Amino acid sequence: MKKVIALTIIFIFAMSSLGMCAVPDPGAGIGSVQVGYNYYNLDKSAGGTSGFNEIYGSVGLGLGYGAFISHAQSSETSYTDYGLKSSLLPNIALLVGERHMATDNAASDNNLFYGVAVNQPLFAGIGVYGTYQNGRHFDDTVIGLTYDLNKNSQFDLSWKKYEDNNHATFKGIGAGINFKF
Repeated sequence: MKKVIALTIIFIFAMSSLGMCAVPDPGAGIGSVQVGYNYYNLDKSAGGTSGFNEIYGSVGLGLGYGAFISHAQSSETSYTDYGLKSSLLPNIALLVGERHMATDNAASDNNLFYGVAVNQPLFAGIGVYGTYQNGRHFDDTVIGLTYDLNKNSQFDLSWKKYEDNNHATFKGIGAGINFKF
């Protein structure tokens, strides 16, 4: 029962926002919103490539907390994440959430996950970031580079590695755009 209540609270926070996870913003203030889209061309361990679409966003809740939700889709798998993030340091956030896996060969149940997100500005509108999420049925890692197009939008170039419990691995390069409000 406690798990259902906790997941309901996370879901309410997440649905009152948009989602996260490509370019983290650990220092987001209350009400700050980030949304974006990434497309990855991933090599599959079973051979071939797979297009991987990801839509995400987050909202600052204040006091160093934020809510996020994201959805990723390829021809082989899809999942939706929702959860909370908490700033540990100005550029580092801890993540906890639930990943709902679509019915496929990997898993069809929900997976509690934990993770970390790091975002570090370098110079003149260029920054680097990384996210790592781990659940019972998956590992998901993203490392990227951002370029500020203006004060409210960024171009994102990143590398992603996703591995499920069947040891199917998807990895490759992606690009996208992020907006902050």
